[in-house]
Amino acid sequence: MQTPAACILATIGFACLTAWGTYIVFAPVLPLLSYNAAGVGIACLLVSRLAANIVLGICLWKADVVFTHLRRFLIPGALLFYGPAFIVAALAWQGLLFAVEPLSYVAWGLCGLGELSLSLTWTILFSMMSARWTAISIALGGALATPLFLLVAGSASPALGIGGIAFLLVVCGTLAFYLLVRTDDSSLATMRAYQQTPTISKRAAFSVSLHGLVYGFATIMLCLLGITSIMIAAAAGIIGSAMAILWALRRTKSKWDTKAVQRMTIPIVVAALLFIPFGGEAGRTVCGTIAVATLAYATLMEWTDQVVTNAEFQLFPVKRYASGRLAQWTGFLVGAFIAYLAFRAYPLTQIQLMLLTCVIAVLVVAAFSFYGADDSEAKQELFEIISSNVPIIDPPRNATPFRERCSAIIERYGLSAREAEVFMCLAKGRNVDYIQQTLFISSNTVKTHICHIYKKIGINSQQRLIDMVDFPTDL
Repeated sequence: MQTPAACILATIGFACLTAWGTYIVFAPVLPLLSYNAAGVGIACLLVSRLAANIVLGICLWKADVVFTHLRRFLIPGALLFYGPAFIVAALAWQGLLFAVEPLSYVAWGLCGLGELSLSLTWTILFSMMSARWTAISIALGGALATPLFLLVAGSASPALGIGGIAFLLVVCGTLAFYLLVRTDDSSLATMRAYQQTPTISKRAAFSVSLHGLVYGFATIMLCLLGITSIMIAAAAGIIGSAMAILWALRRTKSKWDTKAVQRMTIPIVVAALLFIPFGGEAGRTVCGTIAVATLAYATLMEWTDQVVTNAEFQLFPVKRYASGRLAQWTGFLVGAFIAYLAFRAYPLTQIQLMLLTCVIAVLVVAAFSFYGADDSEAKQELFEIISSNVPIIDPPRNATPFRERCSAIIERYGLSAREAEVFMCLAKGRNVDYIQQTLFISSNTVKTHICHIYKKIGINSQQRLIDMVDFPTDL
């Protein structure tokens, strides 16, 4: 995953994965499920999310087992999980099935497992990619996914739509399998030894689940409005992808993190929610489109943040992926169920809908406020530790002993490979801006590495680190 060719293949594979992910949440009005009534289609979607959540719980419980057997089950597993949904859809459109509804539930329960297996595989693959290329690959993949989705979802016949999405899944799964097989066994063995904690905090999980709730609420509302609303919402995703590309191109100069994305998107999402009761179908389409496009952008950026963090800090990707997705899809299930009740089963009056959207908006804001304070003390400590501004200096003229002294300290204190690179820069007197530009990582990531280095060595300033290298009296 470190070569340009692998990055290009990863971009294409992720685009197909994202197009399928968009398709699956809008499936109740698309060919794979629209042969059923709207209520049955939505129920099938919820069954797929529930099945995925059950397996996510297993991933948290048996992360090592899931990681070990991932290669074995990827391609045959995808065929086993996805095949029934396509077979049932094809036969149903031909009028050859009678017990369509129960078969649809079973097929879509398996479909949820297939979507999970592919997403987890791509999370692991991106966690092994160089941080320099990860953000741009994911952003470009997200941008490419929009026209791919519009192409298959807007096809003139069910056969073309089903065939198109099947082709995307084959490409996605085949590329994932190829890259996984080409990955050195030693790299996978190294990843298995990564830290299995932290996953995500309870506060972060609560915030993510509330975002998932809004995503589910807006998605089902759009599905009930029909295919035109879905296509408009999907087309708007290109705006979020364009923003992701712009950010990826200037990532090393940015102080971006997941909280920054949520801080930027929450006002837009809350405004879209609050305006839902004040329009007819057109107004709801606009509000739902804004909410879904904004949340899709946030999800894309959170995915980037997760895989980059996995690579930078050697965190085990299976548990981190499972904990984040479990929170998101649990919220999605709740939001989708609320939307179905509010807009279909027991349609609310305007006043009742206003009250409902206000409650959801307050919960979203409160959840982020609760989450935003989660690591403020740790961040304050981090910035205090690295607040000293040591000027840039040149390394000693005799470079070989300098490198040997650095290597001795790195080995003695058990610094990771990335921490070793940061240590070498610090030992030369380089500052945060220089390190982030040289190593192609964000400013916050550099500062976190410095914090870890200082804590491992037991120092609190760059000058002390330089003194240890220059005068290694106790090494």
